[in-house]
Order: sequence, then structure tokens, then C-alpha cells
Amino acid sequence: MQIEDSFLPILIIRNGQIKSCNDMFSTLIGLTCLEIINIEINDLLHLDNNKNMINLDSLFDHSSPNEEGIFASGELVDCNFYHLKIELYCKKIADNEFKLCFKVIQNKAIDPISGLPNGWAMSARASHFFNTTNSTTPKMRLLVLSVDNFATINFRYGFDAGDNYLSVLGKKLQSILSESGLVVRLANARFGILIENKCRLSSVELNAYIINICEQLCNLSRGSLILNNGIKVNKSFSIGISAEHTEYDSYFSMEIAAETAMRESERQSNSQYCFAKAEMKPDLMTNKLIIDEFPNAIEKSLIKIHYQPQYEFENNKLVGFEALSRWMHKDLGYISPDVFIRIAEDIGLHFEFDLWVFTQVSHQIVQWREQHVYSPKIAINISFKTLEMTDFVVRLQSIIEHSGCPTNLLEIEVTETASISNMITLIDNVRAVKELGINIAIDDFGTGYSSLSLVRTLRSSLDTLKIDRSLVADICSSPLDREFARKVIGLGEVLEVKVLAEGVETLAQRDLLQELGCDYAQGYYFDKALTVKAAEKLIIKQRND
Repeated sequence: MQIEDSFLPILIIRNGQIKSCNDMFSTLIGLTCLEIINIEINDLLHLDNNKNMINLDSLFDHSSPNEEGIFASGELVDCNFYHLKIELYCKKIADNEFKLCFKVIQNKAIDPISGLPNGWAMSARASHFFNTTNSTTPKMRLLVLSVDNFATINFRYGFDAGDNYLSVLGKKLQSILSESGLVVRLANARFGILIENKCRLSSVELNAYIINICEQLCNLSRGSLILNNGIKVNKSFSIGISAEHTEYDSYFSMEIAAETAMRESERQSNSQYCFAKAEMKPDLMTNKLIIDEFPNAIEKSLIKIHYQPQYEFENNKLVGFEALSRWMHKDLGYISPDVFIRIAEDIGLHFEFDLWVFTQVSHQIVQWREQHVYSPKIAINISFKTLEMTDFVVRLQSIIEHSGCPTNLLEIEVTETASISNMITLIDNVRAVKELGINIAIDDFGTGYSSLSLVRTLRSSLDTLKIDRSLVADICSSPLDREFARKVIGLGEVLEVKVLAEGVETLAQRDLLQELGCDYAQGYYFDKALTVKAAEKLIIKQRND
């Protein structure tokens, strides 16, 4: 029977086995006709509960060559073991022979921008091998490729150009790697390559093979990709490679390992690749747990806010608090904010988390005031990434209006967790926050990404510079650190802002900083971060003294 002239994917089934298909069907599931001939149709097609047709045998029994065909719905398994939602039409054409026509209802496994399979397809294929491990299962390796500084394409040429770049790059990757394994677009400017080792290479041979692939990819990045409008774009890549999949308990763990290695390569020079190391493994499940549970921790307030007091040198007066996040996990114990805040940024929750902390602090100040406990200003850490969000100020205003918190009791500490990618929005937002009456501090000054030019630009909005604890730790023994602190304090005088030293732990540090002219301090010498109840007692004690 001729079936090539149809625009629909078509199968011919005889005695329960596939006997023929058209090109449309081959394209749909990613397998050639030769690869699926004589496969049992039950291995590829699963029916939904369609009235009284609970399986394919029922469907075939209800079909008749003298009647119209029968419609049904179900799932079709593609080459990556992904289940495609389909509708089908079944027509009996001879004894024990049937024609099936398919219409795809939903295919979430294809990326609409690049045309490649996506993370759904990758997860389905890899998870299939994890779940059917035996002597014939290939030893998979996962490569995660990230385009460095991809956002600059969108900013410079527009989002259409960015999408076109991803499409062109996807086709290049597929042309280079189609024989090596599955190529997918994971998200943003990240691609995944699943190497299945079908040739049964030894571990040494497989490593050499993967290094060769990575070198090809690095060479690709050293040339330009030409977009539809003739624009030439040159971008470097960062590549992470997992260990063999038998080292992990799930595809997700393997993906985290490759992602971790990719981020390690990002810290090196352009177009580098990095293999997952054994010492990375203990962190994998920790990161997985944090990623899985962080949104729930915010929603259910499992993360607690503690308050570290800030004192004036001159009279030892309490002048403020810094709000610090504390997460005591039921399985992992205490999780450092350095860890979960970094992960919040990685998974895009930094904005909501920063605003959640701001909300908690605003309501706490109001609650204290209702109890006639009058708190000094409280500083809240806000990352550069959050300050670059276009609706940051609007969200802040909404929180303030809802809580009724006086803005002069709030301070935003601009925390240098990442380099600035949208300077104009950041500066506009800082100035707008200042106009609301909120104090502005630069946190960890001199150790992060902030520059003197940024401080100079924001000088009219700044209230405080904070000397990082790393510069205070050796201030009594290191002439260089002492001189650096002196310069920061001098800069504060030039800018007419206060200077606060973090991490003051000894009397000698306290005395030296006071001698240098520092205004405020916080640290274990004075107080650790306090619970809400302990902070409340301190406020009352200071008021009564």
C-alpha cells in the first residue's frame, strides 16, 4: 500500500507488528522505517481509556474493513522514550492488517526556538537507561554547554537575534554531534549532549573521545556564527562533563554534576571544559535537596531572620541591626546563607527571596512598634541581580504600603554577589529607593564587583560604606589591611557617608578601628546575630540604660 503521499504520520500493522511507515512517522518518532520494522506495536503505542477500548487488541477487534475507521487517543513513545500525546485513526485494510494515522496533540519535548529536543526529551531518554540498567545498557556521559555572556546578544542586537543565534548554534551542534548522541537545548543558552558510548569504548577511550568532542566545540566557538541578517557573532563556551551515569542514582544527579563542572569551567578563561571531580560528588545531593526545598522553605517561613546589632564607636550606642537569614534543615542541619543564596541566584529565586526578607523585616518592625518596642533601622541585603529587576521598586513600594513600615527604619545593603549587567536600571532603582526614604549602604566594599566609579555615581544616594570582615580580620597585624581600612574610612569622609566595619571580634580590632575614625561596627565582640526575642530584649535594655 502506498502511504508516502499522506501529510499525516502513518503506520501499517500486521499481526501486531509494524510492517511499514511513511517519512512523516519516521520524523515524528526519530527512527527510520528499517529501525522499527517488526517491532511490536504495543511497545510504541499505549491507548488511553477510550470507552470500551482499553488496549490495542480491543481497538483492532472493533475495526472493520466495511465500516468507517475508529478514533482513539493515547501516547506514542519516540526514540528518546518520551511519551507523545496523540490522537489516532484506525482502519482495517485486510485480515489482521490495520492502517493507523496519527495526530500529535502535545509534544512538550521539542524546543520551539532551536527545533531541537529539550530537557523533557533528555530526561526521558536518560531516565529510561537509569531504570533499565543491564549488561547492554550504554554507559552514558552528559555534557552541558553554556554560551558565555549570551545576554549581550539580546542587548546589542535584540531578542530576535538572540533566538536566531540559538537556532543556528543548535543546528551546528547537531551536525557535529548527531552521531555521538542526543543534542538538546536545556534552557536559556544552555545545551545538553548525552553521549551513549554505543561503541563500548573503555573509560580511557571514552574520555579521549569526549575530549575530542570538547575540542571541536571550543574550535567552533573561536569562529563566528552568521545570523539571518548577516550579523557575525563570536561567543565562547563553558562545558561541563559528568562521570559515567553508573556513578549517580538518577539523571537529575548526573545533570547537577555536569552543571557543577560547567560552572567550574566558567571560572576559567574562555572556551574551557571541565570534568566532574570526585570531590564534587558530596555536594550534589546537598544542592539537589536545597534546590528542591528552597521554594517551600520560603513559602512556609522555614528560613528564620536573625538580627545582628550594630553599634556606634563613640558611645557604644545601638544604632541598627543587620537582618541575616538562617536555615536549619531537618536533614542537612545548618545551611550557610552563602550556599542557599548562591543557589537562589542560580535557579532564579534571588528576586523573590530578597523581597521575602524585606517583607519579614518590615512586618517585624511594625509588630515591635505596636508593642512599643522602637527598633533602630534594620539593614537588608539586596543583590545586584535583584536591584537590576525593572519592577523592583514597584514591588518594594507595595510591601511598604501593605506593612505600614516607616521607610527611615529600613536600609538596603547592596550586596556584591554578581557583576552588574544592567547598570542603568540598577542606578535608577537605587535612586528611586532613596527617594522613598530608605537608607542605602554598600556592603563588602572593596572585595566584590563594585567600583569607585559606581560609588561616585551613587554618592548622593549613599548613607554607609561597610568594610568587609576579610579586611578587618588581620587589621591589627597587617599594615596593608590597616592602610586599606584607613583609605576606606577616608573615602567615607570625602563622600560624607558613615563607615561601618563588619566582623569585629576582638578589643584590639575595636580600638584600632575607633582610632582610625570608623563610625560604626558589628561583630562577635559586640553581639552575635540574635533571635527576634533576644533582639527585642536588647532594644528594651538600650532604651532603659
